[in-house]
Amino acid sequence: MHNQITPGNTRHVATLFHQEQNVSQHRNTHQSAAMHAALLVRSQYSRESKSQFRRECLDHLKASLAPVQKASA
Repeated sequence: MHNQITPGNTRHVATLFHQEQNVSQHRNTHQSAAMHAALLVRSQYSRESKSQFRRECLDHLKASLAPVQKASA
């Protein structure tokens, strides 16, 4: 069998792996921030503070589901 990988294929695989890592890190970062905001909701006394942390939690959850935006140079 022929098991050699052409140079062009390794770069493509490495790029896909790097993109997957970015997506995973993006998702984990936003989900952690959402959990933090959710935990802060219950320690708040005012309705405004609770609403603020609920919005923050939902914003981070939505961001964790959104595709990763490529950073512009």
